[in-house]
Formats: sequence, C-alpha cells, structure tokens
Amino acid sequence: MLDALARLGDEIFKLIRDNQYFIVHAPRQSGKTTLLLELTRRLNAEGQYYALYCSLENLQGVTDPEKGIPAAVKTINSSLRDFAFPHAASFLTDLQMDDYTNVLQTALVGYCRKLDKPLVVLFDEADCLSGQTLTTFLRQLRNGYVRRSIVAFVHSLALVGMRNIRDYRDEYRDPGQTLGSETMTLRNFTLDEIKTLYGQHTSDTGQIFEERAV
Repeated sequence: MLDALARLGDEIFKLIRDNQYFIVHAPRQSGKTTLLLELTRRLNAEGQYYALYCSLENLQGVTDPEKGIPAAVKTINSSLRDFAFPHAASFLTDLQMDDYTNVLQTALVGYCRKLDKPLVVLFDEADCLSGQTLTTFLRQLRNGYVRRSIVAFVHSLALVGMRNIRDYRDEYRDPGQTLGSETMTLRNFTLDEIKTLYGQHTSDTGQIFEERAV
C-alpha cells in the first residue's frame, strides 16, 4: 500500500489548521475514502482534534429535505457512536427533527459546545446529496460557518465526492455568498507509484507484469 496522504496530505493538514471548509473531488476508485480514513486516524492519534469520518451514501436520492436532513443528522449520530466519540449518546437529545431547516446546525452547535477539543468532520460521498436536501444541508453548514466566532461549530469540514465546488455553489447560493470553501482534486498516481503498486501485487500473488504493460 502507498501512504494515502502522500498525494494531498500537506494541503489538507494546512486547511484544517486554518479552520477551513473544503472540498476534495476525484473520479471513482481514486482513493478518496482511503485518504479520509487515514486522515481521520492520524488526526485522532495526534490528539489536537476530534476527527469524524461520516459517509452520506445512504442519502442517495433523498431529495425532500423534510426527510433528508433528519436522516443526515441520524447518520452523523451513527458515525459518532460507531467511532465511540465522547457525548455521542446525547447527540440527538432535545432535537426537534421536524425543524428540518435548522436541526443540522442546532445538532452540531450543541455537540461542539460539549467537546474539549475542536471537531473536524469529513463527509464522504457528499455528492449523494441532491435537490433541496443538498440546498438545505449546505445552507445550515454556511450559517454555522459564518457564526463560528460567536457560537461553537465545526472547526474544519470536508465535502468529498466526484463533484467540483462550483457544482455545490450553483445549487445552493446566490452570487456573493460563500461557504468559505477551498477545492482540491486528488491527483492521479505517478508512474513510480504505479510501479510500486504493481510490485506489491507481484509480491503478494506472484503475478508478473511486463515493464511495457506497466
């Protein structure tokens, strides 16, 4: 295996240190999920942040925000429980799930207030969100983002999928508004990295690849 963070790690760590919200986009099977899981592991091991990996794949096709936003909140709660985060058991306490235009923001504000370290959230499969669910989701993140200096909220956040930042912006905001996001593309593997991966496969299986094929 290659170091998952070698292709993008320095840039991402800087964005997180700088309290940025950002988007990583790349084609399928390019290593996005592997990157996020390793980033989550390393951030939590270093101990400066709580880093949460959360896949939104289960929200594919849920375009009605009255259903989609509560489902997103419950998905975050499931991830908190799966990774044994502090205060996970109380994440859903006192939330009004029918208040779908505010409940995501309310849940994250309440949770961040309980933590003793900043929270970093890495949303995988973010492009599974669509329609008004996507619009409402992003508006609540933006509201939390712009008020962070006075109200506890997520320190740094990533939306990761196959879509570019402009695709998200065009769907949820008027010109002049911003989520504060940077955008990055996960670069292709280099020839040396490809040689390394094929070499590892040969060591594991005995299958040999001719140099010309590599």
